[in-house]
Amino acid sequence: MCRTIMSAGSRRGAMMAVMRCDHPDIEAFIEAKHEPGRLRMFNLSVLVTDAFMHAVKEDAAWELVFDGVVWRSVPARELWEKIMRATYAYAEPGAIFIDTVNRLNNLAYCEHIHATNPCGEQPLPPFGACLLGSVNLARLVHDPFTEGARLDTEVLADIVDVAVRMLDNAIDVSKFPLPAQEHEAKAKRRLGLGVTGLADALILCRARYGGGEAVRLTESWMKTIQRAAYLASARIAAEKGAFPLFDREKFLDGATVRGLDDDVRDAIVRDGIRNALLTSVAPTG
Repeated sequence: MCRTIMSAGSRRGAMMAVMRCDHPDIEAFIEAKHEPGRLRMFNLSVLVTDAFMHAVKEDAAWELVFDGVVWRSVPARELWEKIMRATYAYAEPGAIFIDTVNRLNNLAYCEHIHATNPCGEQPLPPFGACLLGSVNLARLVHDPFTEGARLDTEVLADIVDVAVRMLDNAIDVSKFPLPAQEHEAKAKRRLGLGVTGLADALILCRARYGGGEAVRLTESWMKTIQRAAYLASARIAAEKGAFPLFDREKFLDGATVRGLDDDVRDAIVRDGIRNALLTSVAPTG
């Protein structure tokens, strides 16, 4: 299918295949693409659980289970080493910390996530779609390469405000192949607003990528985006209504939403929120 379907006129499709870290076939899955020509149109990721990481830290045995039956056990640290060596040598499989994904999901009260889109940036339920957008941070730096170099966070917040409205509108004008996909998109109205040009913006601000100052700046810029996105979605909710599956009490009790600024939470209490999820960092490079 992915060799047949072309995206944007030039790019072939991709699929994501995932397998839980406790599946009896996990070792074969880790090595599946070492054979030339096999699963070429797939990205692979292992669903890594909290229990598995605890077993790795404790150097404990790890049971491989299917349909309630324990098939065998392996050293957890040895299995983790296989995943990491394959990732280093072949760039696959990825690791999806699936318990963290579900714990931080704003929609944990009405969906359970098992997988992501092909590049891993947006966890999705069955029939879910990844509606992505990116803000070019490098365009927002004033006085580049000087001691006064800075990213204009006010302009960034304004752009995010427009981008959230644009992406929300895209849900309504999109034509979905299946009714189930349209229902899923419109019931939750999930967005994935993120960034491009991060490395360039850091260079322009004289911050070495990966260094302490770069981490501090990135956290600050991402906080600006998150805050502006949730406020924009609350304003749109006041105008057009919240997403249909919005449950005020359960939404506000979510792990991610509990960490928002008080005034942002107050806006959600007052107006609801238009989009269940708002931010995602796609591999825009």
